[in-house]
Amino acid sequence: MRRVKSVLSIVVVATAVPLAALAPSSLSAASATPSCAASQLSVTIGRAQGTAGTTYYSIAFTNRAGTCAIWGVPAIQPVGSGRRALGPMARNTSMGMMPLRHVINYGQSVSVAYGVVDTGNYPSASCAARRAKGINVSLAPFVPTTYRPLSIMVCTRRASTTTRLLSPGAKG
Repeated sequence: MRRVKSVLSIVVVATAVPLAALAPSSLSAASATPSCAASQLSVTIGRAQGTAGTTYYSIAFTNRAGTCAIWGVPAIQPVGSGRRALGPMARNTSMGMMPLRHVINYGQSVSVAYGVVDTGNYPSASCAARRAKGINVSLAPFVPTTYRPLSIMVCTRRASTTTRLLSPGAKG
């Protein structure tokens, strides 16, 4: 019986520790983290990784200053000559999901997997494929429109690229 009481008291103490972490003072400290400013974030594109008719590029937002918070879905627009829009913006594949608030320290990143569907997957009449010279990336209110070179084939008559909610880390 003493053993059972010892085990029970260990279980009670072990479960109380995580509950203490949820105390209001911890929550208010996390919510007190300021939002990231455009001046402290850099935007980079990772290497292409393809699977089943879609090539994914990791687009990372890296913190270059003090700790800050960021969330949301980046708006990504393929662009052609003169950085003019080429076809529709990337389609958000995380519609209906709640964005997570990411607190990132200096040097840390959040990212998104930017999907580029093979234009051959669509009938040519409904796609009208063209080569984009780059993409414009924005993440309001954190990152204003930022151009990054990226040579990709996209449809000009239908969305053939995708974006989604930010994820922790730099790999999308």
